[in-house]
Amino acid sequence: MFLRPDAEIRRRVGEVPADAAEVPDGDVEVHVVDGVVTLDGTAARSSRLRLLLELVERLDGVVAVAPRVTALSDDTAGAPAGRTRQALPW
Repeated sequence: MFLRPDAEIRRRVGEVPADAAEVPDGDVEVHVVDGVVTLDGTAARSSRLRLLLELVERLDGVVAVAPRVTALSDDTAGAPAGRTRQALPW
């Protein structure tokens, strides 16, 4: 049993603050099927892309996030090495 219908999850993902993730409206398409959120598009910076994924993952009803979002610039060079996120294979 899912906590939220897909349409509600999609609406909530659309409410993730654009300023926090620096992803303007329309740059990332959101698709939700059975609680799995797929994000397609571009983000300005790699560090903000990670923030976007973390914010989406925390939403109630989200089972998994399949990121297909690329960053226009990598501002993570020199950042401490840590656990990296893996894209889901579908």
